[in-house]
Amino acid sequence: MSARGRLIFPFVVELGQIDAAATAADPDAAGPLTSGYDSDFRAPVKVLDAPTDQTGVTARQESIVQVRAQIEPDQFERLSAMLSGDAAEGRFTIILHFRDLERAGLVDAVTGRPLLYKRDRIIRILTPKGVLVETIPNPPGLFCVEVQSRGFGPGGRRNLLLMAFESRDPSIPSA
Repeated sequence: MSARGRLIFPFVVELGQIDAAATAADPDAAGPLTSGYDSDFRAPVKVLDAPTDQTGVTARQESIVQVRAQIEPDQFERLSAMLSGDAAEGRFTIILHFRDLERAGLVDAVTGRPLLYKRDRIIRILTPKGVLVETIPNPPGLFCVEVQSRGFGPGGRRNLLLMAFESRDPSIPSA
């Protein structure tokens, strides 16, 4: 074991990182939209499949990154009452090792900042050998809300990165 430590029982987490250029492209070809982003909210729009479609699909386009991580689920699919029915809420924390991020090219060489961001989404969890453990449903999805360097190890080198993920609220809570 190196002086930087190691992850305990690592899995492989597949993350979807928003591809801003691809998302900005026209999502409905000949339709009324010219960009995949809402001009007021600067968030990906929903594209309706038909005039009767009430939910649509997101225009969000992603690139895929796989990282070794220690997974610490806080809650998963806890039901909450909403005006439109029950909604599953979730919160996951994953711990990553900077050694793995450096090997994968996921640390900026100039700033030292990890190239993982708030708004990244957990897509799947795999075993270290690549066998599927679980696919995370979207919606509601689990989106990153916090990225924090942790565990500054011996010899003046940091070793751990914490990422916290939460589901997105699909509706308005009931009173």
